[in-house]
Amino acid sequence: MPKSQTKRPAPRRSARNASYEIVTDRGRRLHVPHRSRHVPADVWVDFKRAVPEAWRVMARDKGFRIDRRVRDRTHVALECELCGALTAHKIYTLRTAQPRCGGCAEAEHLTQARKAGLTFLHRDRVNRHYALYRAKCGHVVKRQFEFLHRIAAGNTDVRCEICLQQREAEEARRQGWLWIGRDPGGNPNYRLYRHHCGQTQRIARGNMQWGQCDCARCGKSWAAKPSFIYLLGIEFVDRTPRLIKLGYSKHPIKRWRHQLKLPKSAKVDVMRIVAMPTGHDACGTELAAHATLLQQHPELAVPHEVYADVLNVTSEVYWPIAEEVIHTLLDGIEARFPAKIS
Repeated sequence: MPKSQTKRPAPRRSARNASYEIVTDRGRRLHVPHRSRHVPADVWVDFKRAVPEAWRVMARDKGFRIDRRVRDRTHVALECELCGALTAHKIYTLRTAQPRCGGCAEAEHLTQARKAGLTFLHRDRVNRHYALYRAKCGHVVKRQFEFLHRIAAGNTDVRCEICLQQREAEEARRQGWLWIGRDPGGNPNYRLYRHHCGQTQRIARGNMQWGQCDCARCGKSWAAKPSFIYLLGIEFVDRTPRLIKLGYSKHPIKRWRHQLKLPKSAKVDVMRIVAMPTGHDACGTELAAHATLLQQHPELAVPHEVYADVLNVTSEVYWPIAEEVIHTLLDGIEARFPAKIS
């Protein structure tokens, strides 16, 4: 067989760090910069051309030795004078910048992982800022390199998501619930659970831990009983301007008369009451309405100092110009909960 057709042994990928390292047919690991890691392993072979002496001088000046040319006429394999690792770089990089040694970078990742109590596995295959590590519990976690520095410095701690889910599932089981997953609404303090009766609802993890979690279908607390969302207009005889209050309560009238602790001279106009199937529905829907108002119309919220002396609340109070926007939100709520409660 002619020499040009001699079959070359297939290059082998490094099993431990396949996402960013390649082992060539010479048996040495070749580190590849992240922008070239998409290139197949069988491309990183020797390029049979002489290495100009000027290139060797540039490499020595920057702490490397040119081992050989690889891939094509623009790439070389640089051997680090500190650790002896091989890293592929373009000649342009060698000429215009300080090449980075892949072996030294890997050693730094290994050291940071050990300081953080983790075992470095390999870089993430999609995002170069992340890597996969094995935690002390045996599970694999994905973290940013920067986060590892914070863990190693003692500023934070690593948390295994698998172990956390197992703890949360056990907390739910003790209370008669089944852990389903994260809050669909994205609130980090809430989880989604299913009760033995089939009811699925969002519950704060802290409440689940302490057993303060009643089922909105078969429970006996306010969460399972009918409730209301109310909109009040409040006028004061002093210099306090007219305000409107959006809230929820099982007894709206009792709420504003006794719990808001309004001055006896205050005049209250019940502008609207929307019936809700359960207190759980009322609470979650009302909180979502306030979140929408603060996100889309933050200027409508009244600063607390304006009503601190006349209302026993710290938020959820709005200027009168918010009335039309709030009625629109309540229209949408009524459309979602059309059943009326007698």
